[in-house]
Amino acid sequence: MRNSNIKWLALLLIGIMLSAFTVGCGTAQNTTTTTPPADSKTTQQAVTIEQVADKYYAEMPADIYKISEADLKAKVDAGDKNILIVDIRKAEDYAKGHIKGAVNVPFAKVNEYLDKLPADKDLMVYCYTGQTAGQTVAIMNMYGLKAKSLNLGFDSGWVGKNNFPADTTPNTLPTTVTSAQPDAAIAKILKDYYVNMPAHSYKINSKDLQALIDKGDNVQIVDIRSAADYSKGHIKGAINVPFKEVNKHFAEFAKDKPVFVYCYTGQTAGQTVAVLNVLGINARSVHAGWDLGWMADKMPVEQ
Repeated sequence: MRNSNIKWLALLLIGIMLSAFTVGCGTAQNTTTTTPPADSKTTQQAVTIEQVADKYYAEMPADIYKISEADLKAKVDAGDKNILIVDIRKAEDYAKGHIKGAVNVPFAKVNEYLDKLPADKDLMVYCYTGQTAGQTVAIMNMYGLKAKSLNLGFDSGWVGKNNFPADTTPNTLPTTVTSAQPDAAIAKILKDYYVNMPAHSYKINSKDLQALIDKGDNVQIVDIRSAADYSKGHIKGAINVPFKEVNKHFAEFAKDKPVFVYCYTGQTAGQTVAVLNVLGINARSVHAGWDLGWMADKMPVEQ
């Protein structure tokens, strides 16, 4: 009797183990989600926003997160399925005309769409002149998306410079996407960039900046053009931190006063102020940069 009981218990244990194994395998095989399990990050070390910001510059591609008008048009003409074009202008301007295939994600509401955009496609982002698109691609790339901004935007580049065609057919976002999966704390910081967006949209025009300089306001001005171009002439009091080296100089950006950043046309300065603001630095970019803003407005030059 005792041996019979032992055999019965052994068979029962084997049956339980086999059932558990079968259920476990069945669950793994039936998984259809396109995102990692929610608890998959518990085994990873928490990442900091400083690390994310540094990585943005350290892993910067040769195209500096931008695409030319001609290259984007070639992709549109070829019907490239690996891209999604994102128009961040106002809805009414999108309706008047946009790049063929583009979806509308208004700049001030980008935070509401970060989880609705595909992480497995190349996002081609454009605004009016390229400056707010610069801000947006910085946030998107730090979020885990793959984004580039259209050089000079829709008004100045696509239509103004090239007279490329505009389409009026509205397009909607994909209903099913593989979304980015940033660390929750990082995601909040990046979304808050838009949630807490000031009325000036992180920009300042040339005349307003010159007025601050004339009043002697306590500000920091940073020229992110090349050292060679900086030496030829720059805004009074500006220091030079070349764009691709910004992450090596994060500690030099002031946290106790406004920081004004400019590049050539405002586009890479847009990227830079987005990164600086998520690091807690009160930064704004000079509208249209040095070439199309400061010099076009005939503002003073220091050498």
